Amino acid sequence: MAAALPFLMAAGSVMSAIGALQQGQAAKSASDYNATIATQNAAIARQNAADKARQSDRETYLRLGSIRANQGAAGGAAGEGSVLDVIGDVAAQSELERQQIIYSGELQARGFQNDASLETFSGESKQSSSYWKAGSELLSGAYNYGSSSERLKRS
Repeated sequence: MAAALPFLMAAGSVMSAIGALQQGQAAKSASDYNATIATQNAAIARQNAADKARQSDRETYLRLGSIRANQGAAGGAAGEGSVLDVIGDVAAQSELERQQIIYSGELQARGFQNDASLETFSGESKQSSSYWKAGSELLSGAYNYGSSSERLKRS
């Protein structure tokens, strides 16, 4: 039984190294999945912002049409006086709102893209770390095997 001890120690080290490699691969796979989801969320955020901006444009179009219709119903001539000021102000505020929607969506998308980059880096780091751990386990096992074999030869 004592002669089998070095082999058992070496086998344990090999199993530990394999476990470290599998753990690193699993961590990388999980990080890759999270990065994919974050990238998809970024695209969704951008699309949502574009949709909201189009909706804002449509609301502006209707609002300006209503102002023009009300001016005409009140007997004013198109394109004169304070109505132009109101139309200009509504158009400017609407454009500001549209730009804010796009900016907000882009900020959200960039956050998701940053998450994706971080997940990708994290996965690569964990996988690399698993290689070092596996190598360390193998070296430790080889040392223990040699040390145990040497002790058994002396006994």
